[in-house]
Amino acid sequence: MAKSLKAEVTCPVCLDFFSKPFSLSCAHTFCFDCIKTWTRKREERILICPMCRGITEKPLLEEWQMTALTFLVKQHGPLLEQKLHLSDELLRFREDVTLDAATANPLLVLSSDLRSVHCGKICNDPMEDANRFTHMTCVLGIPCFSTGCHYWEVEVGEGKEWSLGVCKESVDRRGKNSLSSEHGFWIISMKAGTIYSSSFPQTRISASSSLHRVGIFLDVEMEEVKFFDIRNDALIYTHSLPSYLGPLRPFFCPELPGEDGSGFPLRICP
Repeated sequence: MAKSLKAEVTCPVCLDFFSKPFSLSCAHTFCFDCIKTWTRKREERILICPMCRGITEKPLLEEWQMTALTFLVKQHGPLLEQKLHLSDELLRFREDVTLDAATANPLLVLSSDLRSVHCGKICNDPMEDANRFTHMTCVLGIPCFSTGCHYWEVEVGEGKEWSLGVCKESVDRRGKNSLSSEHGFWIISMKAGTIYSSSFPQTRISASSSLHRVGIFLDVEMEEVKFFDIRNDALIYTHSLPSYLGPLRPFFCPELPGEDGSGFPLRICP
């Protein structure tokens, strides 16, 4: 039985264990390098099996690529299916999120459809309002979430600075507190090409240079908020939420203004 098993994993050409096993259309298997050397020595354009002399119509490179692709699909198929399933699950909970103008810091400029916000240097609305962020250049989103699962996506500028996530409805909007979880903010922030969490101790996360759309998934019952890099289909970070928070709101903080007088906008994807 041992001899039979050894024969099953031995290349008929080099008589050693398979290295990158490669099956021909006749079902005989060899090391890929062995069959490549065999074909090169014969100087023929067709691929002939060293065992049965059967002919494989496809060129060696194309046949090898198909074999490798089949192997990868078999090996990673469940993971690919899981990713597709995960994406479908997220989209089931997509929300029509817009910006709440009543909460916007006076330096923020909101688009007419309430989906885009950028920061300027001119005070746009000097009126005092208890709902408004007075010191931090932030704005909240609508609707407010107390139960269930909710998902939305935000376009961010590549290499720009921003903060996104959720916060308590009752967060202090008139103070100068830091945007930390202990003050009711569960967010991630992009600064100088690195993502930082608002947790304590703060977590640093290497960001993809191509990051330009962030998906945010809030699960109130599971007490967590997840952030996804949509282009690269990758999880960026997961915040655990404490129990009995009360209502939560989407949170947006765009880049501060540069020399041109305005920062890069954040835009909620429809």
